[in-house]
Amino acid sequence: MINPSSNSLRSKHSKDNELNAVKEFLSNCKATATEVSVALNIYRPNVCRWKRRLEKQGHLAVIKKVKCPITKHPAALLTTNPDYFPIQSQLKLFSYE
Repeated sequence: MINPSSNSLRSKHSKDNELNAVKEFLSNCKATATEVSVALNIYRPNVCRWKRRLEKQGHLAVIKKVKCPITKHPAALLTTNPDYFPIQSQLKLFSYE
């Protein structure tokens, strides 16, 4: 027997929806992966998966390392807003693309 509420939850948190939600959230504010996870109610390892995918595509940048307000551990402050991307002063020595 299928629980209808779990079916709607599955559609709400599908892979594409999660990825788009993370991208949209980080375009409006800067946050750590744990803050994104808590704010969007997405399993943290999934946030890290979407983070890596967006980094590879060049849509996400780490602004700086900060102390996470939730875990109190060092964490990366993330954004998908190009206005906040750090300035690249180092030329790439090797290109793996």
